[in-house]
Parts: sequence; C-alpha cells; structure tokens
Amino acid sequence: MIEKRNPKEDAEHAGIACSGAVLAGGESRRFGQDKAHAVLAGKPLVSHVVETLQVLFEDVLIVTNEPVAYEHFDVTVVSDIVRGAGSLGGLLTALVHAKEERCFVVACDMPFLNPTLIRRMLGRCKGLDVVVPSVQGDLQPLHAIYSRRCIGHIQERIAEGEFRIFDFYPEVLTLRFEERLCLEVDPENRSFANINTQEALARARRWIEGLEQRNDDRQG
Repeated sequence: MIEKRNPKEDAEHAGIACSGAVLAGGESRRFGQDKAHAVLAGKPLVSHVVETLQVLFEDVLIVTNEPVAYEHFDVTVVSDIVRGAGSLGGLLTALVHAKEERCFVVACDMPFLNPTLIRRMLGRCKGLDVVVPSVQGDLQPLHAIYSRRCIGHIQERIAEGEFRIFDFYPEVLTLRFEERLCLEVDPENRSFANINTQEALARARRWIEGLEQRNDDRQG
C-alpha cells in the first residue's frame, strides 16, 4: 500500500529539495517486451514506481524515448538528451530537466520502492553529490540521489564513450549508503528488486499473492 503523505512535507522533513525521476528508456531485451508496461497487481510496473515518487516529491519526471506512451501520467515526460548512452544518458537528462538541485533516480522496473528508505537517503545527502546504496557489495546506481554538480562529469564520460554510471563517482562527493541501513527499514531488500525477466515478474506476482494471503489470514 502506498503511504499518503504530503510531498512538500517530506522534502521539508529531510531538509532537502529533491526531484524524482523514472528512467524508462531501456530496450527490455531480457524481458522480451516493454517491461515498463508489464502488469503487476493490476497496473503497469512503471505506475508502481511513479506513484511512490509522487508520495515523496512534488517534481516527478519520466525519461523515455517514447514520450507518447507516457502522456497519460500526471508528471513531466522528457526524451533523452543523448541517444545511445544508456542509463547514464537517462541520468543526465533527468538532472538537466529536474526542477530541484538534487534528483532521486530509479529504474522503471523496481515496483517495491520503500518511501522510508528513500527518506533516510535524503537525510544523508547534504553536502554530497551522490548517495548510492550498496547491497551485497554492489552499488545500486538506479536507486540513488544525484546533484546537478554531476552533470559536467557525466557529459565528459559520455563524450569519452564510457557509459557505466558509477565510473564518475570518484570524481564527486559520493556516499555509499550502507546495506545495514537499508535492512533496518526494508529487511528483504525488496526495494532493489528489478523485474527484468518474465521469471522475475512471476516471482513478484507470487510474492504479492503470498502477502495478500497472509493479510487475509490475519484478518480472519
């Protein structure tokens, strides 16, 4: 269930002005179709992500190369500034178009975002350029907060043909958000679950069905 809170109050609570952006420009090769519109619990994956961001942020964007497919969302929809640069190009586009100094950037196939976790990350990002979680030793660049100060570094990487997001991290003030802090509010690390295959979608559906069954059992 999505928490109902005032996005302005969330931003003020964290003391940080931040936008939220969904990257929906992937080719979905492993999934076999446009994964952003694959249905989970009665609505597209991207809808789950957008709704969570709208709880947290007043300014929400979708970055996509197919803007017509997202016109029905009540958010800003923008196309990649640089084509062919993958998620790094999407990140650049999000930072250029975001209204705020910082932007929380997430992939379109992560439907189990945890608002409390994102708020905790916001609370740690003063004076920093990147706040990125580390899960089982791996950075999660598409569940991270970036400042506009990253723009020049990203442009340099793209010009050099280097498209891995985390390659520019050493050049800016980066905080690795420890996994133990994630687990305190998201014990199963569901926030970082990518639905990038049909098998992953099936697992997500089974998990939701099991959760609903447990809730029914408690109410019964």
